This record gives sequence, structure tokens and C-alpha cells, in this order.
Amino acid sequence: MKKLVSILLVAAMAVSLAACGGSKSSSAATSTPAGSSTASSSSAATGTKGKIAYIVGNLGDKSFSDSGERGIEELAANGWETKTIETGDSSKADKYNDYILDAIDEGYQYIVASSTYADNCVAIAKDYPDVKFVIFDTKMDPATMPENMTCIFYAQNEGSYLVGMMAAAMSTSKVVAVDVGMDNPVIADFVTGYINGVQDYDPSVKVVKAAVGSWSDPAKMKELCLTQARDNKADVFYQVAGGSGDGLFEACASNKTWAIGVDSDQYAAYKDSENPERADVILTSMLKEVGNSFVSIFGKIEAGEDVWQKTLTLGLADNSVGYVDNAYFEEKVPEDVRTKMEDAKAKIASGEVTVKSYYDFKDDSEYEAYVASVRP
Repeated sequence: MKKLVSILLVAAMAVSLAACGGSKSSSAATSTPAGSSTASSSSAATGTKGKIAYIVGNLGDKSFSDSGERGIEELAANGWETKTIETGDSSKADKYNDYILDAIDEGYQYIVASSTYADNCVAIAKDYPDVKFVIFDTKMDPATMPENMTCIFYAQNEGSYLVGMMAAAMSTSKVVAVDVGMDNPVIADFVTGYINGVQDYDPSVKVVKAAVGSWSDPAKMKELCLTQARDNKADVFYQVAGGSGDGLFEACASNKTWAIGVDSDQYAAYKDSENPERADVILTSMLKEVGNSFVSIFGKIEAGEDVWQKTLTLGLADNSVGYVDNAYFEEKVPEDVRTKMEDAKAKIASGEVTVKSYYDFKDDSEYEAYVASVRP
């Protein structure tokens, strides 16, 4: 029934996509009955450029998901009708297909989802050729990518290299940490770039790495970081852990150690929160401009560019990754270190310097050997 309703809706919407005005709605998936179907009018009738559904785990992480939401909000302001659907954590994985299909049933012509939902979207895309899927934070072989899908991939290894340099410079114990929510190829790319930056700055600095196994377990992350500080003497911590990262900042605040945020300006986010003291340990954040990438790719779509069955890779050269350079960063990080980071940034952007990537390893065992080689 879903497929039949969706085909009829998409056919109606294909008549015209008009550009003027826009609205933004937000819907938590947990409050939407799985499998529900609601018909809606075409873009021409609603006076929007088109309808975009953003599929996300949970907002409020002050990081990856929230960065994407800012892009969705900008698209809404620019005349697209948008909806954000929160699916919850991985325990709700059996409902992912329902959330995506519900959005299609409601007439959303564009599904924007992270790599978490890639397999679900690939399977669904084949049955809904008139619906377009934008999968971000992953890359895909064009030979296996549906014709109605595009991927956005970020060179997170490049941004992580720069904050790795800073971590090595700011460490007095000569041990730094990188702690992640869960292990996957994208996260491994963060880790690889970070280690590369640490080692290029100072080969004597060691790196400890661990995963808490969740994007939403700050208590476990806090305990992990406290253990690393005690047992390994780590004194600079880089979090790539979504909502779990809050525990890293809490641990650093209690331990008086330095932290590095990720994806968004987490210093600013915490300074304006109920725990402002956590901001004072965040030297900088590695930026992954997820929201900007949404605005960019929908600008291409609106201009009629053929972005489908392709992967768009964005890095330092595109200003899509980088780090926060604010007053606190300039106050706490010595000028010579900041200069070296800027020099490295320019050389990476120009292609003069190539940063190691997880995707360069022949297999996981080679990556694991690289991580093991820098342990204290």
C-alpha cells in the first residue's frame, strides 16, 4: 500500500516544482506511528521548491546531527519544505525502513540521511525511482549506487590532522587520546588523520584510542577518559562520539585536562549551556560542515546539475572541514602552534601535503596495526 500511495503522490508532484516561500516542520519518529501514511499536496500546491525529509538519530548532540539540522533550517528559510525525523538510537534499527517509507508516503521527494541509514535507503531507492536520496558521511561505488542517489563524503582525516598537530603541541605528558562512539570506516578516518597529525608534529607523542560502543552513553565515556588519564597519563582528549562526547568534556573539566570537540563549535555550544565550565577545557573543535554541505548540494540540484549516482568529496580545499579559530583558541594555543596549523592547512588544501586516510589501508588489520604502533 505504501508503494502504491507513494507512486501516486510522486506522480502528482512531478508536474511542477515551484520556488517561493517555505515551511519547516519537526517530527520525532518516536511520536509517529511506524507505518503510518499521510497524503500531502504537491510542491506546486504548497508553493515550495520541494520537500526534504532529514532522517537523524537524535538532535541535541551539539555536534554532527545538530550541524545537519542547521543546514535543514537554512534550506527551509530558502523556500524548501522540510521535516526532521528523529529515529532514536540503534536499538530502533528495525524501524528505520518504516520511518523512511512514512516520509515518502507523506510526499517527501528528497530523503537526506547519514551513512547509518545507507543500506536501508539503497534497498528502498530501487522501489521508488522518482524519490531522490542524499546519503551523507559515506562514499559509494557508482556501480552499486542507485541512479536516484548521491553521496556526500567529508575528508575528516584532513581536519583531524590539524587538531592532532595541536594535541601533540599542547600535551605535557606526551600522551593524547582519541575516543569514539562506535567504530566504522568514517570514524576510522578521523582516527587515522588525528594520529598522522600528532606524529608529524612530534613522533614522540603517543596516542590511546578507545570506543564506548554507543553514540549516547556519556557516563561510560566519562569513565573511559578518567581511566585513560589515570593509567595512560593522557592529557589531551579528542572526542568523535556524538552525544557520548559530553562525558569526555565532563571528565576533562574534572581532571583539568584539555579537550577537542568535533563537527560543530562545541566551545560555543557549551558556553551557552547549563554546564559552561565544560567549554573552558575545549581548545577547539574539528569542524565538519554537514549543514553547509546540504545547502551546497541542494543548490546544485536547484540549478539543474546532475549530482546523481556520484559521490561529492569535500575537504579543506572546499572549506568543508577545518577547526574553530576563536578568541579562546587564540588565548590558549601558542601563536607558533597556530601558525604551523595554518601552514599545514594551506598545504593540504593545495595538495602539497597528503594526509593519511583509513581508505588507503588495504584492510582493517593494517589500520589496527597503525593504531597499535602509537600506543604508549
